[in-house]
Amino acid sequence: MHGLLLAGLAVALPLGVAGHPARPQTALSPRGIDVNAYRFTSTAKYNEHKTTSQMVQSFAYSKDDDYVATATKLVKSTFPNMTFRTVKDHYIGTNGIGHVHFKQTAHDIDIDNADFNVNIGRDGKVFTFGNSFYQGEMPKTNPMVKRDYSDPVKALHGAIKTLKIPVKPESAKAMPMDEVETFKFEGTSGALSEPKAKLVYIQKDGNLHLTWRVETDVGDNWLLSYVDSKESETVHNVVDYVASADYKVFAFGLNDPTEGQPSMIKDPWNTTGSGSPFTWHGDGKTDYTVTRGNNVAAQDNPSGGSQWENNYRPDSPQLSFVYDYSDQMEPEDYKDFAITQLFYTTNTFHDVLYSLGFTEEAGNFQVNNGNKGGKGNDFAICNAQDGSGTNNANFATPPDGQPGRMRMYTWTTSKPKRDGDLEAGIVIHEYTHGLSNRLCGGPANSNCLNDLEAGGMGEGWGDFYATAIRLKQGDTHDTDYTMGEWAANQKGGIREYPYSTNMQTNPYTYADVKGMREVHGIGTVWATILYDVLWNLIDDHGMGKNVMPKMVDGVPTDGRTLAMKLVLDGMTLMPCNPNFMQARDAIIDADMALTKGANKCSLMKAFAKRGLGSNTKPGKGYTNNFDMPSGC
Repeated sequence: MHGLLLAGLAVALPLGVAGHPARPQTALSPRGIDVNAYRFTSTAKYNEHKTTSQMVQSFAYSKDDDYVATATKLVKSTFPNMTFRTVKDHYIGTNGIGHVHFKQTAHDIDIDNADFNVNIGRDGKVFTFGNSFYQGEMPKTNPMVKRDYSDPVKALHGAIKTLKIPVKPESAKAMPMDEVETFKFEGTSGALSEPKAKLVYIQKDGNLHLTWRVETDVGDNWLLSYVDSKESETVHNVVDYVASADYKVFAFGLNDPTEGQPSMIKDPWNTTGSGSPFTWHGDGKTDYTVTRGNNVAAQDNPSGGSQWENNYRPDSPQLSFVYDYSDQMEPEDYKDFAITQLFYTTNTFHDVLYSLGFTEEAGNFQVNNGNKGGKGNDFAICNAQDGSGTNNANFATPPDGQPGRMRMYTWTTSKPKRDGDLEAGIVIHEYTHGLSNRLCGGPANSNCLNDLEAGGMGEGWGDFYATAIRLKQGDTHDTDYTMGEWAANQKGGIREYPYSTNMQTNPYTYADVKGMREVHGIGTVWATILYDVLWNLIDDHGMGKNVMPKMVDGVPTDGRTLAMKLVLDGMTLMPCNPNFMQARDAIIDADMALTKGANKCSLMKAFAKRGLGSNTKPGKGYTNNFDMPSGC
């Protein structure tokens, strides 16, 4: 969660924390660094299904090619004079679409923000594709021949000085790693892991720049700082990975303590599909009696420090996690209940997303992937009542194979204080940052929601899933929901408007994005649009009693889980750093892949209502268009 202003008091919050803001918003960190000033500007193009089908009519398919070979041929035919490498994170999703990602290179050096994603249909043909390849003049000489760049230690010093990163580099030594011109730094202090540097190009302002990509994980910020290879105090861009048994808990679907009472839930993994074959307390090698397993390790962290392995967790040899909670208690007095609730919510959401397609191959968060693809060894480390902040939360998403990290804070805006672990919407919002960062651009690339507009959609997806899951039987198209109202003790919640299909209650349209300079405002617009999408599909298909989808031939049978599935599948199709139009098209294409386009008109009705009609113009003009496509 980003900046928060409550009751006229500014609460200083960290740079680039992904999460859950209030209104009004601030993009400044306590160190005075504006993360938005260092964001990449997206150059991505996306070819939706209809356009792709026309473009590839003459494409030479071979029945002997697998989906990776077909995708590779497409990239070669699109850019015959460019060099690239295949990223080793390709997979076939649960909807039958194969996803292959490529990284452009120059002289065998990655162009870090130049990507090409190809989506292959069940028939073996190109379904959609997108790219942000650099098409300008390439450097004529290989800089590695004469080593025409600074020492990586200077780049580390430059990043730390320019961005005021709390790492001490005075004794740093660069130690070579396996990859060419890739180093780790020994002798530093202040980081949670050893800083690293890799020589990469980036495209910026129509040119290529040779940089050192300096990686520093300091907890609230996990930064990739692109430092000029010759002028070490020039930082071109920055990416932040952070954007936060028997159980007596608030059942999944109850958003916060105002919606019900804690209840006893037995062996919940038996009702949440096939996502947790080792239950929630084992990883296939070790069985635990604490709140740790294959998907999640949940513990308290009152000091706010980087250590988590040996932190306190509730322990029950009988796996009976039954603890007291009262709204008259201070959070530290119900920490067992809070840790258990966090463990329950994150595991349940893991299993829901697994059923929708966020599997091992797609880069989900698990220690043991059971020979099902992906890298594993990367469950979600979830800190309850984390002492490194208040009135906030965040989630850090490194690439597949490295654990995600959630930090949940207490909120000081009421007496007694309130614990964000008990507001499921906040937890789901944060975990969704892990989902979207792993799916957009592929599980090996966590840099694909760094553009301001794309980062805004990352925030919006978090609100969308949080809201979809809290819907109740009896809700209608006219039901409104807020975000963060309980934790913040703020009537109306922490967004500018509640989520509503009523244009008087929430008047946001696509045009409102123009002029916004903060991801959470942009995210509220995107989530508002998706709330209309959600209700159009519920009106068409109804809403089941359970948020776990019931599938027929891989298609959810009710409107709520169908919307959740299409939004998730859309993330896998869109290019790196997408915009609203590309994300809209990707959701339409996801429906084409899943249902042969059965829901196109209902989807477009929602998009057009909020200004993303069929004739919306590309670019940064953000002009509303309310047109429906022909046939609707």
